[in-house]
Amino acid sequence: MIKPTHLQIIFFRRIVSLIPVKISFSCVIVLFFLALLPYHAGTTAFVESKCTIYFYNPESNIDNYASLKTKFDLYLKKTGPYQFQPFSDRKTFENKTRGQHNCIFILSSWYYKELRDFTSLKPVLIGTLDGNSIQKKALIAKKSIDSLAMLKGSSIASSGSKEYTVKFLQSMLKGNDKNILETLQILNVPKDIDALISVGFGLVQAALTTEYSIEMLADINSGLYKNLSILAVNEKSLLPVVAIPTEYGKGATELLEIIKNMVRTPEGKSNLQMFGIDGWKMLDESDWELLR
Repeated sequence: MIKPTHLQIIFFRRIVSLIPVKISFSCVIVLFFLALLPYHAGTTAFVESKCTIYFYNPESNIDNYASLKTKFDLYLKKTGPYQFQPFSDRKTFENKTRGQHNCIFILSSWYYKELRDFTSLKPVLIGTLDGNSIQKKALIAKKSIDSLAMLKGSSIASSGSKEYTVKFLQSMLKGNDKNILETLQILNVPKDIDALISVGFGLVQAALTTEYSIEMLADINSGLYKNLSILAVNEKSLLPVVAIPTEYGKGATELLEIIKNMVRTPEGKSNLQMFGIDGWKMLDESDWELLR
């Protein structure tokens, strides 16, 4: 028979023999989680460092934002941890992007001017089309309509948002002609050229479009072009701008270079066409004047 004293000694030895095992096991657990820390930190850092292009352009009507995002994300994925986020609604855009720094913005120049007194965004690039960064908007109608007053109660096609279209019409209509604004029906179409064609085929009475699109119509359908007349033209404005926050991160600088170089690849050029441009340029003094 084993005496109680011997039992205590055996029990104590077993406890002592188990202590290193428990310590070793604890160390393994600690080391395991320590080994995981860089992975999780790296994942978190990756998410936080993912620089975003925010896009909002009320001057254009994009019918498939999901497709636009997918196409740009695939392009950006090849160059680094970047993503593209387009917005169709102004309020949503402003709520989601307020206070963001690790990003860049591609905006309608008209919209940038709306924002300039309320944000710290700095424009750094201007879109170009055929080497030109300036556009003019024009109100077009069939030749049978020879005055703005005759548009009362008419339908107007526009590729821009309703807010944008109404504000531009307000700037074009003068004196008593401003009273017809509330009687107009606005029809959204995908592109400026579609707005012109809608007038030509009698679907609407007028269109808000660009001089560039009018010249394009003259080339592709001279018969349709000859039946149209220009009722009003607004002052010069710029094509879309690329802007950065005053305090921006390293990712924004790198992404800006990627955007500058989009014209160097067929895929990049294809993506630029979705903005209605074919390149970018640095701002010059005349561009700054139009943005003030």
